[in-house]
Amino acid sequence: FVYHLDVGAMYPNIILTNRLQPSAIVDDSVCAACDFNQQKNDCKRKMDWVWRGDYNPASKSEYDRTKDQLSRERFEDGKSFHEFDEVTKEKMVTLRLKQYSKNAYRKTKITEEVTKKDTVCMRENDFYVDTVRNFRDKRYELKKLTKVWSKKIKSAKDALSKKEAEDRTLVYDSLQVAHKCILNSFYGYVMRKGARWRSMEM
Repeated sequence: FVYHLDVGAMYPNIILTNRLQPSAIVDDSVCAACDFNQQKNDCKRKMDWVWRGDYNPASKSEYDRTKDQLSRERFEDGKSFHEFDEVTKEKMVTLRLKQYSKNAYRKTKITEEVTKKDTVCMRENDFYVDTVRNFRDKRYELKKLTKVWSKKIKSAKDALSKKEAEDRTLVYDSLQVAHKCILNSFYGYVMRKGARWRSMEM
């Protein structure tokens, strides 16, 4: 047998339960300057998270040696390594180092995971949390309407009523799926480079 377990709105509910939002991730210096930084206020929640990073197995000396080798070579149109722009040079070094690591170490990357601990402020303005809650609740409403009109399709007594029920079911179902996609993007957004509310910890 194959069992499928689906936790309804899991990620949004994790955000809501723990009041997770980028601006709420604080450190000791922020808490020290806060007037509410007292044990009785119970305003800090310690949470563990796992940092994961990939890096090339080559050492710094091997990286420098690779760069030195490239600087002694000639490339297309007789150009030397130093005549290329910085972006191109970085790509050339990365490619050469990847080839070297594959031959020397039989792998091109090492993945490392480190467990870290951060503090979530429970008194921070919950604009992010409220937005997630509003989207989640709106999706629940749309899902209920989808079920309501889905039942009306079966109970429709004429073609016009059935068509209306089918159209409304389609619209409400499409809207709830759209809200689901937006909800899922709330935790993906904070990992996007250049995002205004980027937060590795969250």
